[in-house]
Amino acid sequence: MAEFTAQDSPSHVFDEKECWEKIKLDDKTGLEGLYTLYAHDLMAFGLSIVPNRSLVKDCIQELFIDIWRYRKNGRAVKNIKMYVFRSLSYKINKEITNERKRHAKEQEEGVHSLCFRNDADMGIIHLQKEETVNQRLLDALDRLPLRQKEVVRYIFFENLSNDQISKLMGVNVESVYTLTWKAICNLREHYVVFLLFMLY
Repeated sequence: MAEFTAQDSPSHVFDEKECWEKIKLDDKTGLEGLYTLYAHDLMAFGLSIVPNRSLVKDCIQELFIDIWRYRKNGRAVKNIKMYVFRSLSYKINKEITNERKRHAKEQEEGVHSLCFRNDADMGIIHLQKEETVNQRLLDALDRLPLRQKEVVRYIFFENLSNDQISKLMGVNVESVYTLTWKAICNLREHYVVFLLFMLY
């Protein structure tokens, strides 16, 4: 399978259902057709989740490897495009979680170091508070549970409707409302912490 590049663009000569049927029949031209059809949009979608082209590219490659590997599992897919995009979202979020775990120890050491700075160091921290508050707010958003972060991104950055979000995430509309409410509450809690940080 050719690797995705910025110059790639989807071709409309392929039909997704025809490609899917070819894949199930062990015909790799179906896989190549599906890749050509969606690679460009998948890259754009992946970058909206995490601005890391290399990570998104790897996840797209893994996604199509899995599609080929599990082509005989007998699972019925009614909406191929939705299935492919949801699968990519899952892979990216899983990779983000794994990356956080890999760096958990370094993050803990950084927090520990910050909490036990001496007086001279604290003077520097005070000067940096105003400059770093925006980054800390972004970090607060990044620390939301994955599903809450996902719904915030869809609502506020991609301007999707609740119905579109419910289909993309595989949940009902009520769950979308609940996830949004919880995310806002968590961000509000972090905002209070930031105010206390500024007053310290």
